[in-house]
Amino acid sequence: MANAAEVSKLDESLVPVDSRSAAERKQAISVGLKSVILKNSGSNSTLAHPSIAAMVKQPTALISQFGYQELDGELYLQVSFDHKRVIRLLREAKQPVWGKQRPLTLVWVVEELPGERVIVNDGSLLESRSLFQVESEAKGVPLLFPLMDLDDNMKVSANDIRGMFAEQVDGASQRYQADYFVMASIDTTASPLKYNLALYPVGKGEPMHTPLVSKRDVVGDINAAVTEIISTVSEYYVGRYAIADTGAEIDSYVDFIDITDMKQLVSIEKYLKQLSAVKSVQLTQLNGSRARYTLELFGTEEDLHRLMNLEPRVHPQERLDIDPFNRVQGSDPFTSEESVGIEYRWQG
Repeated sequence: MANAAEVSKLDESLVPVDSRSAAERKQAISVGLKSVILKNSGSNSTLAHPSIAAMVKQPTALISQFGYQELDGELYLQVSFDHKRVIRLLREAKQPVWGKQRPLTLVWVVEELPGERVIVNDGSLLESRSLFQVESEAKGVPLLFPLMDLDDNMKVSANDIRGMFAEQVDGASQRYQADYFVMASIDTTASPLKYNLALYPVGKGEPMHTPLVSKRDVVGDINAAVTEIISTVSEYYVGRYAIADTGAEIDSYVDFIDITDMKQLVSIEKYLKQLSAVKSVQLTQLNGSRARYTLELFGTEEDLHRLMNLEPRVHPQERLDIDPFNRVQGSDPFTSEESVGIEYRWQG
């Protein structure tokens, strides 16, 4: 089972400032709003939209609260924005919205240092490890690093990662229950610095000949390399999981089976409402232990099911019989042929 992560603080930003002056505060709030918009849309092009660019210049209407913090002797402005208004701004501009449930990515990265090659592990003190953490938080891309304990070292070497031996690395990735894994190498001994990366899904049980996305380039420093790696991965996820309003009226439904109490019904409805593909949710039918939720969608049904596959509490089940909601004539607008397909079990 995948272990997608729920990203928090999508409406918050921490911006370094030199003083508490009103002019600097205003500029920092604009920078903070840019960061929040990027975390909620995932796309840099969103900032170029006229209505969003105008709001970034005059962001006070979206502010929820702000205050100052001192961290390691540095002054920061912590600013929070009204999440619902930020999402409404994106929706009205027909821009993609990336929900808080996001793929968890396992990062296998080899750093080439003078005289040695090091696999960056979860507890690494290398600069790159902290830079990955900063970029993860800035872009809202949850990351996981391998422990590189005995099990990992028995299965994966630095040469496996550098050589992009995907099936070998996939085998070692199974224990971490991530959705995707990225293999990357960063050569800090080269000038300019070199990096390359490849992204794969975890544990699909199929030969891994072609990565989902790959890239190699030269950059000025380690900071730029880490930024490029996370940006490349983020752009792929945005293309799959960030949903823009199509403008069309798309209605759908999902069925959940083995419902045992009302708390499950409430939890399912709450979960469906927060999905970025879903405009509205209504429990329309309840038959014994089976419930049907009718949905109005921003995106397509494919978008909906792709997002639901990220949720570890949701388990797809193949429908093996005729839809029971259609056994009574006129019980709902869908034909039995349309209803044969996937239903879900909630385990939360």
